[in-house]
Amino acid sequence: MFGHLIKYSESYREALPQNLLDLVKNIPKGELITTIVAINSKINPTDSSFLNDSRATQVECIRILFLDTKNHITQSNCWYFIEQYLRTPKNFILFSRVTCLYSIQLILSSDDFVKTTPEYNSLNRENIFKFLLAVNECILVFDKEYLNAGFQELGDQFFEYFMFKELPHNQYYHSLNPINLFYKSYSFLKKLEGDDTFGPHFSNYLSQTFHVPKLLDVFKFIMFTYFKSFDKDLQINYLNIPNTEVLAIKMLDAFSERHNIELPPADDLKVFEFLSIKKSPLFKGSDEINKDLITYLILDNKIFMEKTYSLFINDFWFDYLKPNQICRREDWGNFVGDKFFEPFIENIFNEAFKNNNKIVFKHTDDLKISLPGRTEVEYADYYIRQNNKIILAEAKSNYLPVINGYKTVKSREDFDNLNFEKFYKDYGLTQLVKKTLKYFHDYKKLLNDSSFNFDRKVEIFPTLIVNDVIFSSGWSSMAFKRKFEQMLFAENIAVENDQHKINPLTIINVSDLQNIQNSLKYKKQNIFNIFRHYHSVTSLESIARNGNTGLGLLTVEHSINKLVKDNLVSMKKLDWLI
Repeated sequence: MFGHLIKYSESYREALPQNLLDLVKNIPKGELITTIVAINSKINPTDSSFLNDSRATQVECIRILFLDTKNHITQSNCWYFIEQYLRTPKNFILFSRVTCLYSIQLILSSDDFVKTTPEYNSLNRENIFKFLLAVNECILVFDKEYLNAGFQELGDQFFEYFMFKELPHNQYYHSLNPINLFYKSYSFLKKLEGDDTFGPHFSNYLSQTFHVPKLLDVFKFIMFTYFKSFDKDLQINYLNIPNTEVLAIKMLDAFSERHNIELPPADDLKVFEFLSIKKSPLFKGSDEINKDLITYLILDNKIFMEKTYSLFINDFWFDYLKPNQICRREDWGNFVGDKFFEPFIENIFNEAFKNNNKIVFKHTDDLKISLPGRTEVEYADYYIRQNNKIILAEAKSNYLPVINGYKTVKSREDFDNLNFEKFYKDYGLTQLVKKTLKYFHDYKKLLNDSSFNFDRKVEIFPTLIVNDVIFSSGWSSMAFKRKFEQMLFAENIAVENDQHKINPLTIINVSDLQNIQNSLKYKKQNIFNIFRHYHSVTSLESIARNGNTGLGLLTVEHSINKLVKDNLVSMKKLDWLI
């Protein structure tokens, strides 16, 4: 997290209530969720790729909470709270996306609320304010474990520890281009629909779950629902559906059905999985004025979008493939990676480089190589060369599950018990170092790149292309870069000699590749320039020159945002929607 969440104890100088819901149980459940969804809608807007936790937005959220968005700010009935907040340091925030998700999950877990709204007064609304600050206190309780970490003893594992410790929060702070995400989702679902093995099961799943047999019926409905859901007057994401729209109601009911998922204890990091929201990202209510309308609140925009992609990958496995014993988890994972993810990236690069005859791009079969006495290997997933600069990339489609402990590191003991070897292998770092880089000079002349003289010194850009948003955090990027350096040393691979120079590791999400596709295609930017800029601003020299250690925690997205100013939608034509 890049801000200081203000806690209940800091604002009210009193002990945290034992049961947080006691603060708000005299307010109807629907009203509570509506208020928090409105705050989340401001922080997490549908029309932006980025979260907005600016101070101006925080002030707007205070006014939303106190139902005071129409008065002039100086005449606001919550001016006292606004004034107190504006006195805090600039990096202090009251409400975060995680605050909202945690609060909604907690409210959904209980039905112990009054059924009708009491006469409105500011005390009731302040209790919601107190409740959200109390949630902040719960969110930050795990930070106390840092005191027992033994930072000096961590040594080279310092950044790894922070990476795993911050995963529960940082997995919810990534940026997301809605059009690109929906295009990726559409491409994946179409691939699934047309697969001989999984396609019929996919059709059955759609019929059983959403009561429709066709992909487009569900996909288009979700996509258009997302974009038309924000009400500018009410400042909230919701839908009003006439009760005559039977098909739409069936689909929306499927997304709002509560599954009685047990809420983990407050001291268990699994509480940050927000499974009840991921399973059902809508909340069904009713229109009290017009009884012919059914209201659905979108609890979180990004989670609702991800129901067409990453969350769907899990849902289809756990709800249909696994219980019906259709295949093994590995089979499903291989389909996602081999049949969709790697070809999808291949298509991005083909589009990006189609107008650039200076770029040599190779993948899959082009990179299958045999040396005498050795079995055939796929040397790398992707090879991109311009002049003497070469990107060697491994792509990994997997998502980090919660069951293996990587997302639930609460203490130093939890950290020490992790299987680091498996972690770095699963995310491609081991293959990148021990295969692709270690044997580069053995394989380079067999790469069928006849236009290049491999006797020249080459500049290598080792790259991991990932699907998982855990790398949205600078801690993750830094930890992987440090581990990469250690692995090079352990394998006796020189960072620079008369044959090559190996740049620091670059980790790039497939969504980042989508964002730069058109800029590369129309030669407004060059992928090597983007990578070089990233390594320059995060270098030790840059940190020393600027006196800012935070530069080392930047991700490649920083350089993309700096250098790429337009054409962020990977598919300029949206004919795939028709």
